[in-house]
Amino acid sequence: MNNYSFRTEGTIQVIKVGDLLNEFVVKEILAAAQVKIEEGFSNFAVNFLILLKKGTSAVGGEVAIVKAPIKVIHLLQVTKLRPLFYLTKSLDEGFDCLLNGEPLEAVR
Repeated sequence: MNNYSFRTEGTIQVIKVGDLLNEFVVKEILAAAQVKIEEGFSNFAVNFLILLKKGTSAVGGEVAIVKAPIKVIHLLQVTKLRPLFYLTKSLDEGFDCLLNGEPLEAVR
């Protein structure tokens, strides 16, 4: 039984994830998304970033989004979710923020 589903809403693919995932399932979802892209879909709505944030917060952790495109940053601003994540320009910067416990405001 899959822990995720794809649903078509007009021209948008909605990917719903039921729980935090293991690496195999993430790869499976990405492969299924690639098939949808090859079928001509270019818009996707996903919920797993929020699930990841919820799961990490529950154990005192954080999430760093590395090299986010400007459209993603804008979406986070519009939805008022930007303050919940580290937004970093490099993987090393993301590691530094996560490992050193930088306050989220420090990288905004």
